[in-house]
Amino acid sequence: MGAVTDTGEFATLPIDYSDKVFGILLGLADGAVHARDGHEPGATEILALFLADGLLEALEWANDGVASDEAACLWLAGLRAYKQLTGSFPASAPEPQPRWIDTEFAQVERHEGLAAGDGLNLSGMDSPDMGYAARPTGAGNDSSGVLPRAAVTALVARVPVATTGSLASSAAYLTHGEQAAATAAAAAVILRSALEEGTAAAAGWDAQLADLSGTAAESLRQVIDAVRATLELEPAAAYNAYFGEQAAEEDGEPVAEEPRDPEADAYAVALLAALHGTDVIAERPASAMDEIISELHERWMTLVG
Repeated sequence: MGAVTDTGEFATLPIDYSDKVFGILLGLADGAVHARDGHEPGATEILALFLADGLLEALEWANDGVASDEAACLWLAGLRAYKQLTGSFPASAPEPQPRWIDTEFAQVERHEGLAAGDGLNLSGMDSPDMGYAARPTGAGNDSSGVLPRAAVTALVARVPVATTGSLASSAAYLTHGEQAAATAAAAAVILRSALEEGTAAAAGWDAQLADLSGTAAESLRQVIDAVRATLELEPAAAYNAYFGEQAAEEDGEPVAEEPRDPEADAYAVALLAALHGTDVIAERPASAMDEIISELHERWMTLVG
């Protein structure tokens, strides 16, 4: 198995590519659930996994020899996620037919209801039209909500690195504006480099971050700084070090714990999994989304393996 580089040459994917893909998908859910202190399922991972299925649909069409519009597949998947999260499609928007993931998600237990994610994701998707670079539906939106979907687009193998960035920016433009789309492209390229090169990829991350600005960019930089600090650790230790101890003591008085960002933490654990594979989340508890993630991984690898 190989990936096409920008020069048209094939780069060898790691022998543990399947394990890393599985870890990334699991990590998206795990990071969000950890940030929410165990509340699941939630909008952060639901949207990301539905968008992964949108890319899977595009790959299925391509496997059948039929050209498809990846951005449109992402949008239709996003609309199906929107319905799962709100109970209906956006007014006057297309109503795509359900896929396997819709059926499976209907079986997921929701003891505490669905945990909220980045509100800009839903507000940006609430439109009858697809957002794209020339006409984003959330032109002023800039937040960490674009990071989990960037991790998903990084999974597409055998494409130029520029295509990885383009897919991520297309996914971002569904709900966000230009600054967030640029950050999403960088986040996808960074995660792809970790998937293919392991910890050696970290040497090139600063170049991807150099020209970014805005809220999403700041979130990405914070994640990269935290993950970079764990590179010398064993996988499980790297995970624990990333989350760390949120309450510190200062002069004998406890410092209030800062709320975590599920969107940023979802991307962060996906990035750790891109570096280390499923070992990074070996100690994670079972998740309400595990069966869906296992099925998504199996379908993904059937097409790209």
